[in-house]
Amino acid sequence: MLKLIFLGVNGSLQDTDSGNTSLLVTGKEGSLAVDLSCNLAAVVNAGVDAVILTHEHIDHVYGLPSLLHQMWIAGRGKALDIHVPQGLEQLADGLIHLFGLREKKNMFEIRLRTEPVFCVGTMKVTTFPTDHTEMSIGVVIEDGMESGMEDGMEGSMGDDMEDTIEDVMKDVRGKLVYTCDTRPLRDIPSFMEGAQVLIHEASGLSKDEGTLVRKGHSSGADAGKMARELGVDKLYLCHLPRGEEAKSQILREAKLVFGESFIPEVLGEIVVGG
Repeated sequence: MLKLIFLGVNGSLQDTDSGNTSLLVTGKEGSLAVDLSCNLAAVVNAGVDAVILTHEHIDHVYGLPSLLHQMWIAGRGKALDIHVPQGLEQLADGLIHLFGLREKKNMFEIRLRTEPVFCVGTMKVTTFPTDHTEMSIGVVIEDGMESGMEDGMEGSMGDDMEDTIEDVMKDVRGKLVYTCDTRPLRDIPSFMEGAQVLIHEASGLSKDEGTLVRKGHSSGADAGKMARELGVDKLYLCHLPRGEEAKSQILREAKLVFGESFIPEVLGEIVVGG
């Protein structure tokens, strides 16, 4: 299973109780952060193995140098992989270079990577292009079962059904899809199938569709439609505008399309697949 924490749920403009959208995801082994802005202490404390920057906009990348600096002060020793879409390497490296982070004494190894599919601990991460900027990506994160579990399940079911079910439930695969910033996606790739959770941006209401599409964003109804089509259990809305009333209106619109829609609590833990 996966454990998911929203470090923020807002779009470009922050509220006092929520910064820009970013995620902390932990698998059975390993953890990673998706985009870097607010609440970086949670990322430092988690000792993440990797971070993902989904695209070049400031609200998704500005926390990178501060995170690296805080990790260094905290005495991190292990290397950190920074996964970016192809074309974003120069921006990420520029932020690192601007503050002279690689030259710090006893700085841990910082590795920029651009593979579209990779593993972090027991988690498999698959990236996909979104319809926002030329290089923007979303992510599918899936936590795998222990090696050999599939072989053991078949024989043990006949021996002790109750114990086997209990063991299997402890290792139910968690799978989530995060669209990041995007216009409504026209096609849903097959590798998204089986996800329990969809995290989808909802920057406004469907009555403002023209403006949203022009700026590369989606409405609450758009998010609900994708959740319904994908067949997930729950939809979490993010990249939301400032203000409780604006958020509430978007949530109401999403719920009309997909009932199990939520605005996540910042820093609250969500279990995916458990």
